[in-house]
Amino acid sequence: MKSTEQLARLLKLVPYLQKNQGISVASVASHFGVSERQVVSDIEVLQFCGLPEGFHGDLFEVDIDEVREDGHIYFANADVLARPMRMRLQEATSLLVALDMLVEASGGSEAASSALAKLRALVGEIDPAVSVSVAAGDPGHRQLLQEAISGRRLVELTHLGAGRAPESRPAVEPIRLRVTGGFAYLDGWSRPRSAWRSYRLDRIQEIRVLDEVFEPRVGLPAVGDDWFDDVVQQLEVTLAPQAHWVTEYYPVITRDVHADHLQVTFPVASPQWATALLLRLGEAVLSVSDEQVARVAAHEARSALLAYADAPD
Repeated sequence: MKSTEQLARLLKLVPYLQKNQGISVASVASHFGVSERQVVSDIEVLQFCGLPEGFHGDLFEVDIDEVREDGHIYFANADVLARPMRMRLQEATSLLVALDMLVEASGGSEAASSALAKLRALVGEIDPAVSVSVAAGDPGHRQLLQEAISGRRLVELTHLGAGRAPESRPAVEPIRLRVTGGFAYLDGWSRPRSAWRSYRLDRIQEIRVLDEVFEPRVGLPAVGDDWFDDVVQQLEVTLAPQAHWVTEYYPVITRDVHADHLQVTFPVASPQWATALLLRLGEAVLSVSDEQVARVAAHEARSALLAYADAPD
C-alpha cells in the first residue's frame, strides 16, 4: 500500500477513533474498507504520532497489546488536534520574509500588507534577523505590466542598459513578472531581437501600453534556465581565491575552483560590461582571455588614477 494512501487514512482515523472509544478492529476495518491486519498496522504507526517535539505527553496514547490481543481500540491524548495551531519562530520568520518580499515586489499589495501586519502583531517584538530588499522598480510600472500581461497587450519600454549600454525602446510581448536575486524582472518576447528577453524593472523608465493584442508564444524559459545561451562572446578570467563571491553575484558559464585560484567563464553581453567587471575585481584578476578587454580596463584604471593625481589637495 502506498504511504500517501495510508497517510490520508490516518488523518481520518484519528478523529474516528476519538469518537468511538473501544471500537473493534473488525468494525474499523469494515468502515475504512481495509483488512484487520492493516488497521493494526495503522495503530502501530499512530502510537508514535502526536505533537512535533515527541516529549512525554505529546504522543497519542493507545494500548497496542489490547488492540493485538482483544481486538479493541482505546485511543487517548488526541485532544491536541483540537488546539489552535501555532507556528514556531522559524516558521513565522520564513513567512514574514516571504510576505515582505511579496509586498516589495507587488508595490504594496493590500492583501499581502494586511497579512504581514497581522503576522507581525502576533510575533510581537521578536527580531527575525532577516531583512528583505527587492529592486522592484516603480509600483505604477508593475501595475501597468500586470494589466498588459493579463490583457495580452503589447508594450513599448524605455529601458536603460547595464553600465554604459545605451537606452533602448523595445516593443515587448510581456509574459511574466518574477523576482530573482533581489531584483524584479519582466520576461517577454522582444520584437526587435525576435527572442525571449528579461528586463530589470528598476531600469525601466517608461512604459507605453499599445492597442495591439498578441497571442502568447511557446518556449518561454522556465525560471532558473540559462538565459545566456544566445550570448556568443565569453570571457575567461583567472581570479584570486578572495574573489569567489563573483560566481554568486554574476551569471557564469563555467567555474573551476583550485587551491590558489578560481577559473571562471562569463557570458559577455557587451564589451563595456566586461570592462566594468574587470575594474570592479581589480587586483583579484590574475589573467584574462581577451587581451583587448584587458587593455581597455587597464587604460580606464590608469585614467582614473591620473584624475586623482591632478586633483587639488
